[in-house]
Amino acid sequence: MRIHATDRKALWFGRAPGRHAIHRFDDPAGSFGVCYLGTNLDVCFAETFLRNPPVRILALEDLAGRAVSTLEVRRQLRLVPSYGSNLARLGVTAELASGSDYAASQRWSHALWEHRDSPDGILYRSRHDDSALCVAVYDRAKDALVQAVDQSLTEDRQKLARLLRRYGVGLTN
Repeated sequence: MRIHATDRKALWFGRAPGRHAIHRFDDPAGSFGVCYLGTNLDVCFAETFLRNPPVRILALEDLAGRAVSTLEVRRQLRLVPSYGSNLARLGVTAELASGSDYAASQRWSHALWEHRDSPDGILYRSRHDDSALCVAVYDRAKDALVQAVDQSLTEDRQKLARLLRRYGVGLTN
């Protein structure tokens, strides 16, 4: 799943030309693009709206400008798991996915992208809700994903209310 701006496609693999890498597994050299996904709606919400922990209130206008897309996976993705015992195998710590040094994470992402096994992306624990997993999919795997369902984040008020309760966040007009 992915929560994204309504004016942007769900399968968006990069930054605007000339912009610097700003997300965790973006390529600093710009050789490839990355699409960030969550394994469920809750983690997508946390990764999108809870990036600044002191913020306890969200504006309805910000939520209304977002869509929730469910994606269909057309082939098995070859993902590098970067959590649990795999951290030791990779020679890294959980900081790879939860630390604030994005430059180091970006270098790791670039090294994995260049690896002879050509993985499709990285499977990692969410920094903002570590009970769930996220996926950073490299653009070489974009043919494996198809947008299946797309709806406004504010369309289902019950789901939205559940998310706000779960994370203890208020809503304002």
